[in-house]
Amino acid sequence: MKTFTKVLGYLSIAAISFPSCDFGSTKAPVAERNGAFDLESVQFTEDIPQLFSKRLMIEDGIRYDSVRDGKLTDSMLRYKISNTITDAMDLQVPQQDFGYLYKSPETDSIARFQQMYFHSLAALTDKNKKPIAYYAESELQNANLRKSLIEAFTKKYGAPKYAFRISAEFNQCSYEWELKDRTIQIETSNGMSVTFNSGDTVARNNKYYNLRLLIIENSAKPALYAAHIYEFPDKILYNGKMHSYKDFQFEKKQKFRDDFLLNSTYEDYIKNEYGEYSIDKAEEEE
Repeated sequence: MKTFTKVLGYLSIAAISFPSCDFGSTKAPVAERNGAFDLESVQFTEDIPQLFSKRLMIEDGIRYDSVRDGKLTDSMLRYKISNTITDAMDLQVPQQDFGYLYKSPETDSIARFQQMYFHSLAALTDKNKKPIAYYAESELQNANLRKSLIEAFTKKYGAPKYAFRISAEFNQCSYEWELKDRTIQIETSNGMSVTFNSGDTVARNNKYYNLRLLIIENSAKPALYAAHIYEFPDKILYNGKMHSYKDFQFEKKQKFRDDFLLNSTYEDYIKNEYGEYSIDKAEEEE
């Protein structure tokens, strides 16, 4: 018997060819296994509750179940930016209600962009449930395949407006295209998994190649960026005592990252003062 343990990254296998949804039909698409919702064709008018009507997570790793969870409410879907800092300090980010986040559980080929296939899909909406951004994740077992997918994308849309090598660790890179009505970001990185076969004394390490896609409607970009900014009061309550935000080395207006924040919003990447973020430093992979 074989057991599989993930060390870093996202669990899935990206399919290369599956039938796509019938977009000639007037019926609204539904995100489902092997359905390959076409992200290249989004118009930001999609029926998001319908799209996620069969596959929806209300928390990370927890799929919505009407019998267990009761009626699906807006509060279950309210967009929240959460990390160790916001959780520890009980910060509400965004500070004002922004909209709703719909996320699918991991599902084979739930979405595609050209020949890129994805195992998870998320849509961020405004307060009227109009979609303003989509995010999808994929994992490939072959670096050359990922490279060819990005090359095909570049052939159609041209050179990216921004390209960064964000980190040497796991060769994390970011590419951004600004089109007429939308901005598209592709992030890539590597990860390692460990496979154990029963009876073996030695584990097998396997390298895999992540690809993450973000699509944002251009008209929504300023508001979406502002949603990631938390403005601290002069004094904040932490562990029963009042503190200055400066005690924690925060800025007065602190930016909190999540999947819907473009990497180009970080000035250090743009300025690239010492050349550490130059895409030319990305490792060639085979």
